[in-house]
Amino acid sequence: MAGGDVDRFTLAVVTAEAEASDGRLVRGRGASMLSVPWAWPRSPLGWRERDRALRELTDSLCDQAGRTMPGDPLAIFDELEAHLDAQAGLDARDDRSDARDGRMDARAGRDEPEGRLDTRDGRRNARDGRSNGRDGRSNGRDGRSNGRDGRSNGRDGSSDMPRLAAALALGAVDNAVHDAWARAAGKPAADLYPGLLGVPAWGAPRTRLPVQHVVGVGDPLDEVRAWLARDGIRHVKVKAAGRDPEEDAARVTAVHALLGGAEGATISVDLNEGYASPADAVAMVDALSAEVLAGVTYLEQPVPRDAPADPDGMRELTRRLPVLADESLAATADLERLAADGWSGVVVKAARGQSLALRSWRFARERGLAAMVQDLTAVDLGLAHSARLAATLPWSWPAFECNSRQYAPGANAGLDFMNVVDGHLTLATPGPGLA
Repeated sequence: MAGGDVDRFTLAVVTAEAEASDGRLVRGRGASMLSVPWAWPRSPLGWRERDRALRELTDSLCDQAGRTMPGDPLAIFDELEAHLDAQAGLDARDDRSDARDGRMDARAGRDEPEGRLDTRDGRRNARDGRSNGRDGRSNGRDGRSNGRDGRSNGRDGSSDMPRLAAALALGAVDNAVHDAWARAAGKPAADLYPGLLGVPAWGAPRTRLPVQHVVGVGDPLDEVRAWLARDGIRHVKVKAAGRDPEEDAARVTAVHALLGGAEGATISVDLNEGYASPADAVAMVDALSAEVLAGVTYLEQPVPRDAPADPDGMRELTRRLPVLADESLAATADLERLAADGWSGVVVKAARGQSLALRSWRFARERGLAAMVQDLTAVDLGLAHSARLAATLPWSWPAFECNSRQYAPGANAGLDFMNVVDGHLTLATPGPGLA
């Protein structure tokens, strides 16, 4: 997973208190996986230092959310993204903090606009404890980008935090805002989204989701066969090594054989940034037989997130299969660039926040591109957000990835929809709020 073994992760949970137009106070909760290996894989900092920086950025964004003007979730998300961009400009000029100690103070005596988010109850609660929480402050430097490559400074300034990592911290706050907003309206968020996006209603949310099983690079095929047979699963995502096109094609072919030609069965292939160029992915696809290729729905992130743009090479690849960007999508501004670079569409994750997911879906719809919900080994409330997002909008493919059922099942003990029957999960009818 994420280009290597993952043996730990942090679930950030944010509580947001909002004031409705009639004066009622409501609370919402949002979560995101602060996945260091996926979002911040390369750094001289150790895992704990990067994890701490992500926690502190989550705290900082909670403080900033408490200063936003009243508005709907997209408006608040825009303010928070603009805040990250503004901090990027500050660091690009002189790397100085607005406050001498580098902290953001949520109690600076400023006027509090009506409808502000109240994070006085602790801001961000990580599953294994709070960070830097005694005085309610967080280090502001971790939220800054150097203005050149979309990265944010780490807490000690010795390494840069990628914007993708910052997006996960923002996602926890954004999800809490969506939950509070929908609870204030007394409706499921799904019922409010067509109006929020300014698009026609698309029908009731699904309550049954076909499961997409993830086949890891080293997963024994006998074990995969047993999983598929036990749960009746017909949708699979193959995590390819991304080193040798012929070997990757052979792995995809072997997994395809496990599906046994089941009606409606599909395979997607995640190359995890493994190839140097789209040409390598073309070689992998061309090594597949026509029968196998017919069962492959899309390729995911074949090249590194920071690879030079290669529109011609990408278009050559997309003539064969749709190619979706995942790690290359970190902010709203990336959508136009990805379309110009020849990608067929985008992968959305609830961990990056509902707002970016909704914006990405609408962008894809308007441009005739593909959009698909994927997982980030999300657990507990984070997985509930992901499942509801998958159930709410009409995506390009219906299967729902929830790989924590494979890799961290114990963390989902509080969820009531994790029993897979005939290849599907069954969700309850949504109530007020997000999850």
